[in-house]
Amino acid sequence: MSTYRVLAPQPARAASESVDRSPPSAVALGPLTEDVRETLRTGWIDPAVRAASTSPMFLTAAWSAIRPNVGRSFAALARALRQEAADSVSPRPSGDLLRSLEIELPEGERRRMLDAARAAHMASAKSQMVAHLLHRLARRDRLRGTGSEEPTARRGVPEWQRWMSFQPIPAGARTVLEDAVTRLGAPAPPPALRLFARWPAAATRLWQELVPVLESESWRPKVLRLRNRLAKGIETLPHAVELQWPAVRARGVSESERLRLVGLLSAHDAAMPAYTLIAAFAWVAVGAPGIGPEG
Repeated sequence: MSTYRVLAPQPARAASESVDRSPPSAVALGPLTEDVRETLRTGWIDPAVRAASTSPMFLTAAWSAIRPNVGRSFAALARALRQEAADSVSPRPSGDLLRSLEIELPEGERRRMLDAARAAHMASAKSQMVAHLLHRLARRDRLRGTGSEEPTARRGVPEWQRWMSFQPIPAGARTVLEDAVTRLGAPAPPPALRLFARWPAAATRLWQELVPVLESESWRPKVLRLRNRLAKGIETLPHAVELQWPAVRARGVSESERLRLVGLLSAHDAAMPAYTLIAAFAWVAVGAPGIGPEG
């Protein structure tokens, strides 16, 4: 049995630790992480942001540098990444996941699953961009920006996503999430699969369809194409993205802390293209529901 792994070194840890770990600083930074949710218009905090929140001063400075770019160009790149991921889903899932659960799940829960797949597909590319920028900032990189002016983006988590904060993992879904972490060599379960954990039978069936795709020879080239599309597209953002590291260090982020963040965020940055592809796969698996306006 072959195993796909993201292209980044990972510290050794048990899969259950990766599934369960939620840095307490993500809670301590409540107003900031809430602003991330409101700006990206997602019902949950992405694992990459949670990882960055282990250094509150870094995340505060980094988000201040990233946030002004969440506008028209940001949305256009997110759409391009999302479309590339959806076009790359092959072999395509049956699209009958909801129908296969008609007996096990009431209609209301099936509607929620449809919303979860839609939300994950909408959010994945945006989270991929933010994770990449966080990693670049920790490395002390600088993005110049195009200098163009763009209108302020719409903000606010849509009401239909409000219930989607990551909740305790049901026992029946834990094995699936741990297997995903192990096979991907990732720092956390794919957010789409984490949302589906609410329905263990659905998470299990989705993962059973996904495993052969992950093990196919075409998977790695798809991941690399999505990573390359982001690397090129990120240069289209309007505002410069950089940190004044002397000021950041003065606020308590030491060089050793920065290097720790580089390693941590490198793992999340490397995992994100796979997460975006998996979110597209889940979206197709429930019938590719319309996503409506960006957000």
